[in-house]
Amino acid sequence: MKKKVIATLSLTVLFLLMFATISNANSSWHWVTVSPLKVLPFAVFFTLLIETVAVVFIGKVADIKKSFIVVALANIFSFLAPGIFRAYRFIPTSGGFSLMAAFNKGPYYIVLTGYLVLTLIVELPVVYFLLRKEAKRKWGFIISIVASNIVTTLLVAICERQICIGRW
Repeated sequence: MKKKVIATLSLTVLFLLMFATISNANSSWHWVTVSPLKVLPFAVFFTLLIETVAVVFIGKVADIKKSFIVVALANIFSFLAPGIFRAYRFIPTSGGFSLMAAFNKGPYYIVLTGYLVLTLIVELPVVYFLLRKEAKRKWGFIISIVASNIVTTLLVAICERQICIGRW
């Protein structure tokens, strides 16, 4: 009996320590430095530059202009997808579909692990199917799309966390 009580208490304490949650009642999140929305133009510029260069030089796609347009289109889709999803989740708290609330409210950064997965799910098919006839090597082209998306997503996530700081 004594062993069961000790085991139960130990597991309870371990559970509470492992799954502790901080609650901030009657408070609101605000950005101390800048909102990620302010950094967005720089992120967009460097993302388009890196991904277009990767598709053209590593993926061996000859048409630079078409590559840029397709990469830009794919990035618009991949950028809007998580923002729209998050804005939809804000309906109960903000009273309506608020794309601005999706970027400015809460301690959530725009770029998370799920964003990388979503980016690959959205961008890989768009870029691949629109430029596959232009590419000289199929696997080199696919690798260039995946690698450039991983690199740009990681760079944006790191920069965002260094530049955009918020507090409750």
